[in-house]
Amino acid sequence: MTGVHANDPPGSDVTDPKRHHYVPKMYIERFATDGAVFVRWRDGNTYSAGALNVAVEGGFYDLTQEDGTTSAELEGVFSQLEGHANQVLRSIDATGTAPVAGSEERSVLAEYLALQVTRTPQERERVLFHEQVRAFLDGRPIALGLVTEYLCDYLGFEPSLSEARAAFELSEFVLREPATSQDSAIRILLRSAENIVPVLDQLHWCVEADRKGRLITTDAPLTLWRTPSKRDQFEGFGVGNCEEVRFPLDAHKQLVLSRVRRPGSARITRERVGTCNQDAAYACHRFLIAPPEHQERTRALDLPAKRPVLRFDVGPMMKQDASGRYYDTGEEILHTWVPRR
Repeated sequence: MTGVHANDPPGSDVTDPKRHHYVPKMYIERFATDGAVFVRWRDGNTYSAGALNVAVEGGFYDLTQEDGTTSAELEGVFSQLEGHANQVLRSIDATGTAPVAGSEERSVLAEYLALQVTRTPQERERVLFHEQVRAFLDGRPIALGLVTEYLCDYLGFEPSLSEARAAFELSEFVLREPATSQDSAIRILLRSAENIVPVLDQLHWCVEADRKGRLITTDAPLTLWRTPSKRDQFEGFGVGNCEEVRFPLDAHKQLVLSRVRRPGSARITRERVGTCNQDAAYACHRFLIAPPEHQERTRALDLPAKRPVLRFDVGPMMKQDASGRYYDTGEEILHTWVPRR
């Protein structure tokens, strides 16, 4: 092991009930061999670990009660859903095909997937961007120069004036309010998950199988994909407007939700596996997860040290007239988005 991280195996207390998995242990185990998975971090650190010690953070789902104490009740709710979802995954293992539209299995898995989209540290960090700015200011009055300084480290490069101005205006507005707590961030993301469920349920579901078991997963297991274009330079995309939602089920198969009608199951090529693994690597938050026997293939993936983060811009507000043409309203709109990589 070349470094130390919060979820590294050495010294971990496996009996601590406050250790919460933001990617379920039962899911990570699907990529394990003899109980272990290979983990590769963006910073170059690699190691093998048991599923119990991967994608876990202390008190990640704790909610504050009226008496000031914390409750891990939410972790229990998630565990129940994970148990139901695990049964669906086992059914897919047995049949090799996706749950059909309108089935209870599909509803359960849609809820599980929507929650997995929103429950990760990656999504929480995005919701709490302004709190990161608040901490950086450390009591200093907010100013464009200070926000620009913060963005240089956050983005990994010096932002344009337009981007710095957008981040400044957003932060200045939000920071007028009291600090956003972990409780509030959790509730925001749970509401977001509720909105995602019906979108996922209405897509076409297909289980893609790789006979040689070369698929990997990450700490953000759902990869959203659309055909690369110039729009990627200034526009993100989400569940509502992506072309595919990919969710590796294990090293041998992945569930693909798309806008194009497909059969319930399909074989995929080596090339398709490679592009899906690389897309997953670009979109991951901090690390990749793979069976130990595929660690060399996983090491070969391009994994930049900097992860995709929120981007900001200010531009003209466009509206559509009765004929369908867009026109400039003369007003400006603040735009936030997350790039493909």
